[in-house]
Amino acid sequence: MTTSNKNGDRIAMNFLPIRLIAIILFVLMLAPQVSGSNEFPLAPPKTSSPRETLESFLVWSKVFHNAMRAPIEDPAEIQDALDRAARCFDLSEIPPTLVSNVGVESVLRLREILDRIPLPEMEDIPDKAAVKAQSILKWRMAHTEITIGRADENARFGAFLFTPATVDNLDDYYEEVRDLPYKDGAIQGVYEEYLYSYGWLIPDGFISGLPDWMRLGYLGQAMWQWLGLILTLVLGSALLWPLLAWHTGWKKRKGNATWKLSRLIFPFSAMGVCIFMEYLIGTQINITGKVLTIVTLGLEALFFLFTAWAILVVGNVVMYGIITAQNIKEEALDADVIKLVIRLISIIMIFAVFYRAGRYFGLPVTAVFASASIAGVAVALAARETLSNFFGGISIFLDRPFRAGDYIVLDTGERGEVKAVGMRSTRLQTRDDILITIPNSVITNVKIVNQSAPRQSFRIRIKVSVAYGSDLEQVEEVLMKTAQANQMVMKRPTPRVRLRTFGDYSINFELLVWASRPHDQGRLTHNLSKEIYNKFNEEKIKIPFPQQDIHICSGEAEIARKESKE
Repeated sequence: MTTSNKNGDRIAMNFLPIRLIAIILFVLMLAPQVSGSNEFPLAPPKTSSPRETLESFLVWSKVFHNAMRAPIEDPAEIQDALDRAARCFDLSEIPPTLVSNVGVESVLRLREILDRIPLPEMEDIPDKAAVKAQSILKWRMAHTEITIGRADENARFGAFLFTPATVDNLDDYYEEVRDLPYKDGAIQGVYEEYLYSYGWLIPDGFISGLPDWMRLGYLGQAMWQWLGLILTLVLGSALLWPLLAWHTGWKKRKGNATWKLSRLIFPFSAMGVCIFMEYLIGTQINITGKVLTIVTLGLEALFFLFTAWAILVVGNVVMYGIITAQNIKEEALDADVIKLVIRLISIIMIFAVFYRAGRYFGLPVTAVFASASIAGVAVALAARETLSNFFGGISIFLDRPFRAGDYIVLDTGERGEVKAVGMRSTRLQTRDDILITIPNSVITNVKIVNQSAPRQSFRIRIKVSVAYGSDLEQVEEVLMKTAQANQMVMKRPTPRVRLRTFGDYSINFELLVWASRPHDQGRLTHNLSKEIYNKFNEEKIKIPFPQQDIHICSGEAEIARKESKE
């Protein structure tokens, strides 16, 4: 045993230099391509001609394969080689949310294809000089539809890359050649290992212990992956449903909380569930190909919808939180303005979210929103009156001619309490309990008397007439005592009595008193008038009625009167 161990050690020692020499030769063989990346780590792979693009892809995909099969994996080296190989593809038509996954799968698929089919001689592929001399825009690999073309509509303008059509059809190409044998020197099974691999959350023993039929492939996924996908979607939906039911039930409950932050739980939880489901499906279960594309786009769309919902809910929480904290009446214009500002901010944020989502999914959002802006101009022209009312509401908010609760009198004679001032119209309730709705564009262009401004107190004038011969001091004393005895009359400012005019048949006084609010005008006038009448009767003060004396003279007497004057 000892002798054999020593011989084994001697054989290993003799074999070690051979392995070192092989490794050195391999590194030197790749040196022209790799050394540039070490010196310039941010430099992209060479893609200035079809030949350089194919060479770059072969080199970096080989480095990636070797790093994957190395005894000690270096994640940084694996990712760098994979990124450089993926940069040989034109992924401009792939939605940004799928670029990473499509890039990885494209590298693996194309490498599997090229390891099974004969490649053209490098001298037969156009290089930089041939491209310039012959103005070559595309080159197709012989006996295939694999095409390398010059990019002209993305950030890598002028680079020769595997065309979007090639990327889109790689799955079909792979299915056609997957049963062909590998060429000599090819590293086998990397793509299959990638397809049926799984994340760290799934124990190794669990997959190996599954029945053989669970590890069979169907549409690029193992059966256990299909089951894992369905189970993840079902559990995610089952988690969202009770959250939605709780959220709906909570909205119906009335509470005294100023900032109702509990309303944020569902939308943010739903966003988190979408992210976690996408992580499980893409990273742990490792769904790939078109199935991953469909699932990812669906979950991303849900995520953006829940994001928009969250923005609206946050806006409502902030909006009602401010209104409640400041004790602002719901019908007041201040509340409407707060709602308007926060909702405009919410709409702008949602617009930004959907704009970002459109770009994320590869949609032509610029053209869509340009068309929407033209349609918006047409809508604005058709809604001139609505816009006029809207800006009328802004004018009321800035000028503050009245507020909700004020008593106003319009130039058309309507008088009542302002019940609500909205961004489009103002509602006025008259003393007859009739609700009048006036467009803001109208109310901002008429004369308005605000009886509640600048103070809520309101002066009432009661005109009183007494007969000639009345004691004026007594009349003034009776009026003052009557006003001071009424509980609805304000003590400050004090009541006043003024003699206004000597009429044809009466002496006219005016009693001036203050009511605490305009609402009391009718009732206070009624009470005081009744009390004054009763007091005048008690004090024997006469209230005259209109009268006119007519003197009739005979004809002779009239003539005599005229002659005497002459």
